[in-house]
Amino acid sequence: MFRVYLMVLITVLCISPAAAQVISGSVTDEQNNPLPDAHLKIQVQGTNYTTITDLNGTFELSIEPETGSTLTLYVTRVGYKPEVLQIAGSAISSEELTIVLTEQIYQQETVVVTATRTQRDIEEVSIPVSVISGEEIQHSGNMRLSDVLAEQTGMQLVSDHGPGIQVQGFDPDYTLIMIDGNPVIGRTAGTLDLSRISVRNVEQIEVVKGPSSALWGSDALAGVVNIITETARRGLSGGFTTRYGGNKTLDISGDISHAGETFQNRIFINRNTSGGYRLNPGSVSQTVPEYQNYTLNYSGSVDISDRLTLDANFRWFSETQQNNSSVNTENGALLLNDYAGRSDVMVNPVLTFNPADRLDFTINWLSSHYGTDLELFISDSGDLYDSTEFNQYFNRPEFQGEYRWSNQHHSIAGTGAIFERLEAERYPGQPDFTTRFLFAQHSWTPSTNVELTGGLRFDSHSEYRSQLSPKVSARYRMNERIQFRASAGRGFKAPEFRQLFLDFTNSTVGYSVLGSSTVADGIARQLDEGTIDQILIPLENLEEIRAESSWAINAGVDVDPLRNLRLRINFFRNNVSDLIETAPIARRTNGQSVFTYFNVDEVVTQGLEAEIRWSVSRNLNGSAGYQFLDANRRIERERTVQDSRGEVVQRTDVSFEPMFNRSRHSGNIRLFYETDSGWGANVRGTLRGRFGLFDSNGSGFVDGDEYEKGYTVWNAAVSRTFGNSVRLQAGADNLLGYTNINQPFLAGRLWYTQLSVQF
Repeated sequence: MFRVYLMVLITVLCISPAAAQVISGSVTDEQNNPLPDAHLKIQVQGTNYTTITDLNGTFELSIEPETGSTLTLYVTRVGYKPEVLQIAGSAISSEELTIVLTEQIYQQETVVVTATRTQRDIEEVSIPVSVISGEEIQHSGNMRLSDVLAEQTGMQLVSDHGPGIQVQGFDPDYTLIMIDGNPVIGRTAGTLDLSRISVRNVEQIEVVKGPSSALWGSDALAGVVNIITETARRGLSGGFTTRYGGNKTLDISGDISHAGETFQNRIFINRNTSGGYRLNPGSVSQTVPEYQNYTLNYSGSVDISDRLTLDANFRWFSETQQNNSSVNTENGALLLNDYAGRSDVMVNPVLTFNPADRLDFTINWLSSHYGTDLELFISDSGDLYDSTEFNQYFNRPEFQGEYRWSNQHHSIAGTGAIFERLEAERYPGQPDFTTRFLFAQHSWTPSTNVELTGGLRFDSHSEYRSQLSPKVSARYRMNERIQFRASAGRGFKAPEFRQLFLDFTNSTVGYSVLGSSTVADGIARQLDEGTIDQILIPLENLEEIRAESSWAINAGVDVDPLRNLRLRINFFRNNVSDLIETAPIARRTNGQSVFTYFNVDEVVTQGLEAEIRWSVSRNLNGSAGYQFLDANRRIERERTVQDSRGEVVQRTDVSFEPMFNRSRHSGNIRLFYETDSGWGANVRGTLRGRFGLFDSNGSGFVDGDEYEKGYTVWNAAVSRTFGNSVRLQAGADNLLGYTNINQPFLAGRLWYTQLSVQF
């Protein structure tokens, strides 16, 4: 009997699966540096065995292989080329593996952080995002952020208290501008002057289109532009760039960095000056005044331990301007000398803690200040005519946690608060905002071809009702050449300080603007002063304004018909409600109006963006883009009609009419050529179709005779690189010399030369 049991046992062992075995080893880069968070996968008889490398780049993978089988090991990591290894079953457990990954060098695409708040390969992101590389910026010769964004598909440069960017038909105040994930403050009438930001130290610029409030909160209703600055490389390095061009424009920048195994430091300095220019020869004032500004950036980090890192970022910007102006007085025109200044300072310490291989915590504190001052002196006497001062303070503590459950599941969650305060004569009582927020996002990747992401953010504000911003997105790769993306979400934009608390009367022209929180007191004061002639809207009919909100859909496809050819198409639609607009509520005794803010309008913007990128060879590449935009606002018209009974009645007709300063058609084309001998050349062109600029008849929408003609702008440059360290460039912006007094950022044809040295 014992022999029978023994034979049965031997038979069972022979037909049973092989015992679990362990594959172990490490993953490094080409410099033998360990790579944490590398993903490893082996599939055996339909079962996936997966793991992730730890902080030291090591891994262990326990599997049950088929007897005598050869296994395929897949290794991937963001920023590196995937590796596929064949492992004989007999070699398992015999020795540790050393897997070396090669850094992925992208020509147009790269790793992004803005879309998901985590590092992701752009090919894996499920929402519309594009990247402008530092190399492309360098070759173009552009100096400021406004110059770079003006050449991108679906982004239109517009002027309102400085150059701002229009995204998917939204005004500049609906797009959040960030530097290294931190919002840039200091908007005037909603526009952030993009010429404040130098791009000399930029690694890449990430552009996310569509509502991003689910991750970034207010001001991201149209999208996000995130400027990622350069970090220090190993060892000591630095560089120097100078450019001189038309209008006595001089730009000088330099940087130096030093990095070791556990630390890095980088300092960047920029000086930008211009003599200004005048597009209207008969005007006393220059269109763009003479100015000089300075930028200082510092970034550094130190590894306190294997699991604890401290990062620090600092930015300082300061600018002075000189101009002339005139005001009408009883004794005639009075000539004034204008002296203006503005500055912003940002400090941002970040502490990152990695208590476990798949878990990260980040504590982030941002403190910013933006200030402006203006002094007007009478030219003849030198006496002070008027002066104003404005200060904005912004503080944001934030805590974020990130957990990688497995290769298929990835979660982030965070909380924080925003404290804002103003000091200005136009804002009585030093108004302040407090916002507290929570956000969470989860990504599920059931296979390498499919990803689903859902996110939610809750904002509680001290001055308006709480906001809930959900968002869902999906990505599906049909095959190696075709990939689909789709997203839907809600965005919101908080009322600004000026829309709530402004109390301003223009002493020269005589009109007044009052915020929705100050309008009652402001009207009462002017009634007591006897300066109100007529109330147009009873005060009891006024309500405090609400946050603007939008529901949006984006859907697109990437097609790679050839190895070096990429076609990207994205369809979008945005439905905006509670749009905040100004309207007169009273007439003053001088004939001017008193304005305040209302939630009155609905807006629909929809269209498509198409871009094609190609690379004929490693020396020649280019791109072309086109946007079709249909942007309309809701218009109500009252009319008197006679009904079927013969009675005269009032009827309201509702229609959606074209919005001002939106071009239905726009596009761009770019060609870059670099020879092996160091010569280079590029040509970049942008096209803007016709657009309505001024509401000459007060209808509230663009009529047929209110359109401005479209225009094209061509830029070109040639360059010569000597070795790997010296680059000489000459070029011209706006080759055709197009100017328009209503587009002050177009200064006419400007020639320039530029020299860059790296060490």
